[in-house]
Amino acid sequence: MEMILSLRGVTASYDSIAAVKNLSLDIPRNRITAIIGPSGCGKSTLLQCMNRMLEEEPGATVSGEILLAGKEIQRIPKEDLRRRVGLVFQTPAPFPFSIYKNMTYAPKYYGLKDGESMRLLVEEKLKMAGLYDEVKDDLGKSAYKLSGGQQQRLCIARALTVNPDVLLLDEPCSALDVKSTSIIEDLLPELKRNCTIVLVTHNIAQAKRLADRVAFLYNGELIEYNDKSAFFDTPQETLTRDFLGGARG
Repeated sequence: MEMILSLRGVTASYDSIAAVKNLSLDIPRNRITAIIGPSGCGKSTLLQCMNRMLEEEPGATVSGEILLAGKEIQRIPKEDLRRRVGLVFQTPAPFPFSIYKNMTYAPKYYGLKDGESMRLLVEEKLKMAGLYDEVKDDLGKSAYKLSGGQQQRLCIARALTVNPDVLLLDEPCSALDVKSTSIIEDLLPELKRNCTIVLVTHNIAQAKRLADRVAFLYNGELIEYNDKSAFFDTPQETLTRDFLGGARG
C-alpha cells in the first residue's frame, strides 16, 4: 500500500506546551484515515501540521518530520503545499463572494485563465460535492445565502478545484443537520478515488462508516492505529477499549 503522508516524531506545541507529542504514522494514498479521540487530544492540531497551517499561529512550533509523497513538507513552498494538501474547517468558511467566485478564486490564483475551462471545472467540482443541481441557476448568489450544509459542501468543492493530493477535513459535519451530514458522508467515499482524505471526527459511528484506517489520539499521543475492522473489533490498547466503550472521552 502506497503512503502519501508519513509523520515521524512530530511534536506540536503552543507556547512550549505540547499538544501533539512525538507522533509517528503513515497515511495511505486514496484511503480515508479517521483521527478520533476526546476533545483537546490534539486532533485538529495534528491536522494543521500536515499543511503547515499551524505555523501561522502565534507561539506555535512544530518539530519532527512530515513527508508528502516522500518529500519533507518544509522543503515544499507553502503555496504549492496548500494546493496539494487542502484543509476544510469545522465551521463552513466561504469567501464573501458569489458561489462562482468562491469556486474560481484558487484556479485563477494558480494561473487558469480560459473561461470555458473554468466553467467546466466549476461544474465538475460542484457535482463532485453534490451541490451543482442545487445552485446551478444561482451561481452569482452570495455564498453566505447558502444553508450551513451547502456552505460546507461549497468549501469542499472549492478545495477540490486545485485537484489536491490530500484533503484534510476537520470535523466537517459537527455543525450540520442529519440530512447535510448524510450528503457529505455519501460524498467522501467517491472523493477518495481521486484524493486521500484525512478526517478528524468526534463521531465514532461516522469513523466506523467511512474510514479505511483509524488513529486514536489521547492527551496528544497516538495510542492506536490500525485498519478499521481490527481497530473496532479487536482494539489492542486498554485506553482504546475504554474510549470506544464510553469510559473515557
